[in-house]
Amino acid sequence: MRRKDLQSQFFTVLIGIFIVNNFLMKILIVEDEVQMLENMAKNLIAEGFLIETANNILQAQERIGVYEYDCILLDINLPDGNGLELLKMIKEKGLQDGVIIVSAKDSLDDKLKGLDLGADDYLPKPFHMAELRARVKAILRRKNFDGND
Repeated sequence: MRRKDLQSQFFTVLIGIFIVNNFLMKILIVEDEVQMLENMAKNLIAEGFLIETANNILQAQERIGVYEYDCILLDINLPDGNGLELLKMIKEKGLQDGVIIVSAKDSLDDKLKGLDLGADDYLPKPFHMAELRARVKAILRRKNFDGND
């Protein structure tokens, strides 16, 4: 094989890895606190993720009914209900979206209930955005590569 062909294949593989790891990964943020929503979205967009948002359960249900997400960041306390009910609906539909609960509720009971309902992780507020990014990437690695890089 010629050197130019090898270089072309190498760059195609690199671009493919970059796209799989970032650009085509779609995340839904379900959060009613505007500042928190904007901070999470801004940080994840900077990492190259495609971001959609919902301020309440109804908006989230509409988006989940139409689009497939690689990861959903889900608050528990939403203006029109409990985010855990949305999580239950996601899992009952058999959707494979990774779910990270992000909540100010930091009680052991809430964590256990969320994880028992099928959440992949639970991140109590307040948190550092670097930790959020790391947890999202971990969920995506497990989902897309069975835990292997």
